[in-house]
Amino acid sequence: MIHDSRCIFRPTNRTFSRPALSKVRMHGIQLLRRVVIITSSHLLDYLAEVPHPVLFNTWKHHAAATRQRMRDLASGGDAALEALADELRSIGTDLMDLYTGELTPAAIAGKVLALLRADRRLELATYRAWLTASGGYGVLAFPEDGTQWVVRLGDEKGRYIHLHPARWAPETRRVRANVLKTAIMVQAHAAVHGGDPHDITRINAVRKRFLDLSPIGRLKGDDGLGIVLKELAVS
Repeated sequence: MIHDSRCIFRPTNRTFSRPALSKVRMHGIQLLRRVVIITSSHLLDYLAEVPHPVLFNTWKHHAAATRQRMRDLASGGDAALEALADELRSIGTDLMDLYTGELTPAAIAGKVLALLRADRRLELATYRAWLTASGGYGVLAFPEDGTQWVVRLGDEKGRYIHLHPARWAPETRRVRANVLKTAIMVQAHAAVHGGDPHDITRINAVRKRFLDLSPIGRLKGDDGLGIVLKELAVS
């Protein structure tokens, strides 16, 4: 839950009996929670650039950033969908881990930098030496939420901290590349044209037109397309 300091209960001169006051308090809590839920997606910019020198592919690894991208392209029509299909090539063909929590990519990168700095591993030479001694990668944990993040060596002349979620970590989902690409394209198509993103006819039309993928017969269970469509639902 994201708490917004701008959500304020204003004082009132009204008096209430204890049952009425309890009801008002209950409704007040519910109202505050609803305001936060409605406004949280607008308070957080999931597409803000991550700080240098971190490299973090949000298409592959961050559900909320992907949802924001799809909301942004909803007014772009079919041209935006064609451009999206080209961009999704960066996802590749492998299994990957999708972060489903509320931290923004910039916040995640900031926490990773803070941990590396505290351990004196932020400078390129010491960072490289640490990774080499650790088998080519390191794992950092956030004590606040239990999430775990893998760092590898990226471009040494630029963003040399290659970051992605750890496998099977809290607030992540393991997904296949074609499942993720399909879910993104179908949700984006629904954002542009309206309609049900879970419709098999639509799914197969999108897979054929934009991704050159074969049709599917049905949505699968918790490890398949159906659950990823839910994770990426655009509100």
